[in-house]
Amino acid sequence: MLRFFRQIRQRLLADNKLSKYLLYAIGEIFLVVIGILIALQVNNWNEERKEFRQALSLLGNLKDELQQDSLHFRNVFTAEKTLFLPSAQRLFNAHRGFYNPSPGDSLLGQAFRFATFTPNIKYSDNAYRRLLTTDLLDALEDSDSLRLKLLEYYGQIDFLNLYAEQTLGIINDLSRELAPYHLVIPATNPDGRDISSFSGAGEEYFKAEYDLEAFRKNPALNPKLFDMIDIHKDRLGGLEIIRKLNADLLQILSSID
Repeated sequence: MLRFFRQIRQRLLADNKLSKYLLYAIGEIFLVVIGILIALQVNNWNEERKEFRQALSLLGNLKDELQQDSLHFRNVFTAEKTLFLPSAQRLFNAHRGFYNPSPGDSLLGQAFRFATFTPNIKYSDNAYRRLLTTDLLDALEDSDSLRLKLLEYYGQIDFLNLYAEQTLGIINDLSRELAPYHLVIPATNPDGRDISSFSGAGEEYFKAEYDLEAFRKNPALNPKLFDMIDIHKDRLGGLEIIRKLNADLLQILSSID
């Protein structure tokens, strides 16, 4: 091809057709520029496709992490709602005399164990951080709405964990003050324990002894138990928001797939 164009240039110069040669030279330059622009456009398109595939791969990882988070949040939410909050309420009512258990009541023993229990809010954000640091979200259509939803989701988790740090002193103090009034006795067969992520072990392998009379004689416990109830309620509210955001994100990611 280059030899063909060279022959045309040489023939025009030999025939002393300068004007036609100049027109031809301009046309040749124009073709070269067009070729370069097309090559650049193709290269940009290939890069965009590569970034899009990388973004989709990371979104797949993000979806997996969100699904794992969803299971953890569901378990913590259920434990807060059905065990930890009721335990704090039962202990508060027992202290005020609104709840009068029979001797050796297992529910009150359970309440002493779990009234101050607040599991950590665990989550994974590896894919999310990779998306932010590489700007791969920009390769997707309507990436702004997804970015805002992700910021809201992980921001809410950070807020709830910050709340946990701020209330940790209150919880630890109450746990220490409750300690003299109850005793948890482990299973006689340690090998048979059924370990749980939240309670530490299956209830059937533990029993609690408590001194209800001495417990009620400490008036300083009453406001602290009331605060503990509020802490559980706040955690439940925060977890409910997080679970809703998690479900929204999974729905968005499923639509992208």
